[in-house]
Amino acid sequence: MSAASDLRSVLLPIVRWTAPREPVALTIESDTIEELKDAQVVGPVRVSGYADVGSRETIAHLQVACRTREICGRSLEEFEAELDFPFTILIRRQGSIKTPQWEDDGEETYQVVVPEDLRELDVTEVLRQAIELERPLSPIKPGVDLPEGVLPEEAPQEEPIDPRWEALRKLKGQ
Repeated sequence: MSAASDLRSVLLPIVRWTAPREPVALTIESDTIEELKDAQVVGPVRVSGYADVGSRETIAHLQVACRTREICGRSLEEFEAELDFPFTILIRRQGSIKTPQWEDDGEETYQVVVPEDLRELDVTEVLRQAIELERPLSPIKPGVDLPEGVLPEEAPQEEPIDPRWEALRKLKGQ
């Protein structure tokens, strides 16, 4: 299954999901979608995985891979960072509603109630949110050295030895 895009949004074609475990593979060009450009996404966004299809509920277990434009916290140089993270959507079908209604309960799974006859689900905004949440807080460009005089975080820190204990150790050795 491939992505549909009207140059403004990312549409997930959910009408074709009929098998119990439907494969999903989408590739979206980020330069045509404003929300993805706002999230500093560059190049294609790849969404893959599968949908567990039920009669009233479908869970889409997806993996998102993309690149974002970041500014290094050490060198202030611009670089592209790789993102690869899980993305889950719970889709519930209901006949009494006319438009999709996204639920925001703070969970890791995005939840939406959709009309029974909905063919494509616009996931642009939730995809942007997921990408923004996965971006590094303090990005460091690969290969950038630490500033002079700063110890790397992995360096073992020696604890200072109390001089009284050192004197006792010398006595013990005699």
